[in-house]
This record gives sequence, structure tokens and C-alpha cells, in this order.
Amino acid sequence: MNHIFDNATWNEFVSGYTIIDCAIPKKNSFGFLLVEEKTERDTLPMTRFINMSLDRPINQRFAVYVSTRFKFSSIAASMAPPEYVAVDTISQVYSANALKKGMELPIEEVLDMDTIDGKIGIITKVVRAAGKIYALGDYRRIYRRSGPDTWIELGTENKGVPLPADVASLPAWVTLHFKDMSAFSEDDMYVVGDRGDIWRFDGRKWRNCPIPTDSDLLTVCCASNGLVYISEKNGSVWAGREDRWERVAEADIAPGYHPVDSFWFNDRLYLGGFGGLWTIDEQRKVVIPLGEVEPDAPKAPTSGRLDVSLDGKFLLTSGPYGACLHDGTGWRQLFSAFDYV
Repeated sequence: MNHIFDNATWNEFVSGYTIIDCAIPKKNSFGFLLVEEKTERDTLPMTRFINMSLDRPINQRFAVYVSTRFKFSSIAASMAPPEYVAVDTISQVYSANALKKGMELPIEEVLDMDTIDGKIGIITKVVRAAGKIYALGDYRRIYRRSGPDTWIELGTENKGVPLPADVASLPAWVTLHFKDMSAFSEDDMYVVGDRGDIWRFDGRKWRNCPIPTDSDLLTVCCASNGLVYISEKNGSVWAGREDRWERVAEADIAPGYHPVDSFWFNDRLYLGGFGGLWTIDEQRKVVIPLGEVEPDAPKAPTSGRLDVSLDGKFLLTSGPYGACLHDGTGWRQLFSAFDYV
């Protein structure tokens, strides 16, 4: 197998860092988000963005950017236009395309992110839905990317998600965070958040989708079988559409290891988190480690975060110490830190 890194490039770009997110726009193209491993607290850890193309020779394969400013970031990729975009909780933006890579204006400098009582909203996750990149925030805010330094808050197009009438009097800890978003198309999108919060966009407006749970909802996946899969904080999974939901799998995943990504691939739901990968056993109606049904499934050190290529043919996963790829026939390890010890 041809190695993605040699010892020199591994030591230069990856050694001393932990991988925290990944993105795949197409075959042999990957984006990774890494954070410096630090024990002292005198300075913030460095955040490193690595974009790679395996079709290029190793001396031209990597595009790398480093910043000390990012805090709790996530990354997504799109092909219209072809780019990687990362956003952190305080709305700072990094982007990379064929022409340039680097920092952009923070979203809060592009538009008004004020929420309640003058508070500046935060970003919880950046996602790709129906081919476009969105940043999800608190107080049910959704920001659509339309180009470099350009974001549109959906409420300014009269397509925002409504807030409760009593939002100003809610306790300070209730901030109505959106956690994930998925889509069948631009006219059929779902977004989920705190305390059983589910909304569907029909092309004109968002409508609430009641579900019989008040648990925080962390992932949503619009699957090609026509169902929407939603995972709770403990990993339990619901499936349905609009106002019809059924709990299809129970789980009791420990806090901190809960799923943060979910994708439908190869006729199976994949859930990923900091404890590795899971799927659902439809007969027993439980969430199980992926290794129980896929013997070649990646181990936790090289799996957890997930992304599917835009053509749906490849599933990428990354863990703190490596990454693996599923091509529809099986898994292969892309790289692992343990190969460079």
C-alpha cells in the first residue's frame, strides 16, 4: 500500500497534533482539522488545517494552514464551489480552495449575530446540506454560506426558524442550540437541537416536528431509504418523518462518547463519536458497535468523526490518531499515528 505520509511529512504536519474533524468532497481528496496536544496552559493550542489530494505526488500533496485563534471548530466540504470551510464557536472562518487558503472575516463581522439581550450568538457546527454549507447556531439561528466572506442568516430571507414567544424569559441556560442538519434536497431539510427540538424546511418555511422525547438531539441524517434518523444524547435512535417518529434503537452511551455525526451509507446508518463508530441492530432494536457487523471496522483511535463524499460513494472517518475510508466494499486505513512511532 502506498503511504499517504512519509516520516518527514508526518513529523512536519501531524506529529504533536490530535485530529478532531474531517471532510471528503470526492475520491482521494480529504480535509482534516487538528489541534495541538499541549499540557501547559500558558498559550492556546494551535489549530492546524490540512487539505490533501492523493492524486498528487507527496511533495505537492498537502496544503497546510495554522492558526492560534480557533476554538472548538468543525469542518465541511462542498463542490459548488469546490472548497473546505471550517468555523469555530465564535464564528471565525477558515476556507481553502484551488486558488487560496486562509482566514476570512468572522461571521459576526459579516452580519448581525445578536440574539437575546444583545448577546452575540455562537456556532455549534458547520455542515453540508443539499450541497451547500451552513453554520448552525444558538437561538435557532442558521447561516448559509454563499461565497468568501459572505453568509446569509436565513431569518433575513423570511426563512428563519421561529423562536418561542417567551424566549426572552427563558432561563439563561436555555439557548436553543441547533446541533445538526441534513437534507433530502433544498426543499426538504431537517435540523435538530436541544430538548427534542426538530424542524423541517419545505422550501418556504420551517415547521416544528413533534417527537415524544425531550432529550437533547445531537445528529440527524436524511437517508436514501426515505427516512430521517435522529440520535439522542445517549445514542438512542429515532426514525420517521415530520410528526411521525419511532424509537428504532435504544442505547446508553456514556457522556462524552455520544454520537456527533451520522450518515447513511451502503444501506446502513453509521453513527460516529469520540468512542468510535456504531450502527443499529434492527432486529434487537439497539445501537451496537460497528465491529459487531463489520469485522474490518476501524478502531476508536482512527475513527469517530464522519463525512460522506458528495457522490455518496465514499465514507471517511477520522479519530484522534488516524483516518480510514470505506469505498463501498470495505474499510481501509488511510493513516495511523502508530505507524510513525
